[in-house]
Amino acid sequence: MIAVQLQLEGGQRIDLRLREDAPELITLFQILASRGSNEVEPVEKFLQLPLENGKSACSFNSRQLVSVITEPPVIVQLEMPKAAEPAPAASEPANSAAVQTAVVHTPRFLLIDDFLSVDEHQDMLVYALSHEADFESGTVEGHASPHRQNKVIMGFAETAHSRLLQNRLLTWLPHITRGLNVDLFPVRHVESQMTASNDGHYYRMHNDAGSEEAGFRSLTCVYYFFRQPRPFSGGALRLYDALEQGGQRKALGSFREFEPVSNRLLVFRSTSYHELMRIRCPSRQFSDSRFAVTNWIHKSAEQNPDARFGWGQLRCGVVPPQFVS
Repeated sequence: MIAVQLQLEGGQRIDLRLREDAPELITLFQILASRGSNEVEPVEKFLQLPLENGKSACSFNSRQLVSVITEPPVIVQLEMPKAAEPAPAASEPANSAAVQTAVVHTPRFLLIDDFLSVDEHQDMLVYALSHEADFESGTVEGHASPHRQNKVIMGFAETAHSRLLQNRLLTWLPHITRGLNVDLFPVRHVESQMTASNDGHYYRMHNDAGSEEAGFRSLTCVYYFFRQPRPFSGGALRLYDALEQGGQRKALGSFREFEPVSNRLLVFRSTSYHELMRIRCPSRQFSDSRFAVTNWIHKSAEQNPDARFGWGQLRCGVVPPQFVS
């Protein structure tokens, strides 16, 4: 990461941190370089840059940019766009592509502490410790094994413990969708997986809706539980900003980091890029693992009030009065 200082018209200064290869940084240099080129006509762009690890963002028009200062210095080789072709006559169809504006998306999230009761939380831990033999190495479709290192119970979704979490999630769904600024949607399915992460385990950056099979995943809900005091270190979840341009979306270097807290639920959109940081567990005992249950709430393509998880998803639990519109 490098320190970047932007000088804007009127004397305004913006300080942020970016990777050397961050596409936003290349865009900033291209804007400045285009003003000194006789072959390229500068194009105004609306820019949004993340601040404070994604807690906020700064938006401005490219014409306001005066200078870019980096520490340490950054040397870039810019490929400037070719000069724009003359606009076609009015009688001819216009074939020129629209200017692609780059937009930085900072993912929304929701934290709910004490998601389960004390007894339910303890019972979840007892279940994990008593089913050590059922955990197997986690895999990721389309990625080599080094992409992920942890243990999972693949059939956890069929257990009573999973149904407890699923029903509690659907009861909270109106509150969750409002917190994430998402319209309440019909639920097609709730996918569930219990994981155990021990010394050296990690899960590299990814999103949960990147494959065809996972395309219906709408919300990712991670519930943490483990022994107290916490017998491991690390294991934070990083939620990355993303750059969207020309219909393509890619993760940026800026992120918000969440330390695991026992009996806490963390919810975000399944399209958000995230990463499990490496865990250090000195004892290497299974009972000292960082345990979690990840639930993916799938959005249904159509309403189905009679389905267990359908438009009438709240039938599985009592909705607290404060969540009723």
